[in-house]
Amino acid sequence: MKAPFPNSNLVAAICLIGTAVGIATVLFAAEQKQARVTEVIHDVRLLAGQTAARPATVNDAVREGTAVRTGTDSRAELTFLDQTLTRLGANTVFSFGGAARTYDLGSGAILMSAPKQAGTVKITTAVATCAVSGFTAILERHSNTWNKFILLHGHGTLTLKGTPGGPCHLQTGQMVVFPPHPTHYPPVLNIDISKLLNGKLVKGFKGPLPELNIILADIENQRTSPPTGGLIDPTSQDTIDQSINARPPPPPPPPPPPRPTVIPSSARF
Repeated sequence: MKAPFPNSNLVAAICLIGTAVGIATVLFAAEQKQARVTEVIHDVRLLAGQTAARPATVNDAVREGTAVRTGTDSRAELTFLDQTLTRLGANTVFSFGGAARTYDLGSGAILMSAPKQAGTVKITTAVATCAVSGFTAILERHSNTWNKFILLHGHGTLTLKGTPGGPCHLQTGQMVVFPPHPTHYPPVLNIDISKLLNGKLVKGFKGPLPELNIILADIENQRTSPPTGGLIDPTSQDTIDQSINARPPPPPPPPPPPRPTVIPSSARF
């Protein structure tokens, strides 16, 4: 008769702990793939699979496979369980990506703020992928005009799909601007963060940004120790900011009426 394994209880305990940790990890990852609608301004709709879009309301759950779409002069705010915050500007389509901590910006503009414990977050568009951590960032995607990626606070990289060179590395107070079909990597620009604080993605919601105090400290650092070459205004870099994006483009002006032909006096009858 064989003697019982002396550490069988310990092995069983370790196996149970490992199983519990594995289950908890899977459940935690699944939970991170959903958010709660925390603010709705005007026309905000949820699109789930093949079902018809329905109006969003506060406390609605947004899960993987559901897109959030905002209309003209409309905005929305989503809050995740790890306190990552996403604000959608006007005329925006936003959804979860297939991988963990990956999100898709179909069009429009978003502001995302994630705590350090959230790890690295990726935001993808049709032409670019932004990887950021411990950050507050603004990303705009437009198919017919300039795009931009702004880092108010944190560290991040921008990778352009199918474009040689790169990626662009950004730090607090930096931005890149690129066309809808880029052929090369753009320069990294130092921006005046204070110019963004009055935008609708910052002040157009009830609550303050989670990192507002940190951002205010960054602004003070820019004032006391500006970078070489100074700071540029990020709201006027050939891009559409939210005050413009909230309005549809105006119709083209009517053509001027034909001018009457003036006959020289020498040729008049």
